[in-house]
Amino acid sequence: MTFQDIIRKSFIEDLHMENMDWSNVFLALLFSFIMALYLFVVYRFFVRKSLYNMNMNIAIVGMTIVTTAVILTIQSNLILSLGMVGALSIVRYRTAVKDPMDLFFLFWAIANGIMCGANQFVLGIIVSIFLTGIVFVLTQLPTARAPYVLVVNASGSEAEKELSKQLGTICSHCKVKSRNITGKSTRIIMEIRTKEPDKVAEEVEKIREITAFSLLTYEGDIVS
Repeated sequence: MTFQDIIRKSFIEDLHMENMDWSNVFLALLFSFIMALYLFVVYRFFVRKSLYNMNMNIAIVGMTIVTTAVILTIQSNLILSLGMVGALSIVRYRTAVKDPMDLFFLFWAIANGIMCGANQFVLGIIVSIFLTGIVFVLTQLPTARAPYVLVVNASGSEAEKELSKQLGTICSHCKVKSRNITGKSTRIIMEIRTKEPDKVAEEVEKIREITAFSLLTYEGDIVS
């Protein structure tokens, strides 16, 4: 028997599904579903409300179960595994992942699916608990809010001095980042740190030379 005959015989035998342990398949899918629900809860708990995406959370659940099904299909089958690699290589994902935490949970879901498909249920539990603990500890680290950006349009040259004087009473940090003077109009961009952003608007409105202003915030955290 030649090598080609061995490969051909192996391919034909692998195509038959009679030898598949269906109890093991249902057990793997059931455990995969349980792990997917666990990920669903963890994702909802850790992701901030402003960035929470229900569709992403459902996709994480589906990713776990689909990965388990793929592993169950290609395990101990060289031909199908090579075919699966070729099929998946032509898939292109064009939806950008906006939050790095979403990417982390997607990889977590894939890892859970692989472990469930390989019947490594205990390993899946240990890894999930370990990752949950790591994420919980890291999210509890102290962080400070990013500074506000104040954009001011003024009609006089004395507005900057008056603005610095007014903000000095309520801001712990106040720094001019940009100054653009065109004729009699002045555009000032300032970086400020304050715990009372509402009072900033009140103080700026007291300055008569200021014609318009905007207070911008940065969506994110910085290390204190």
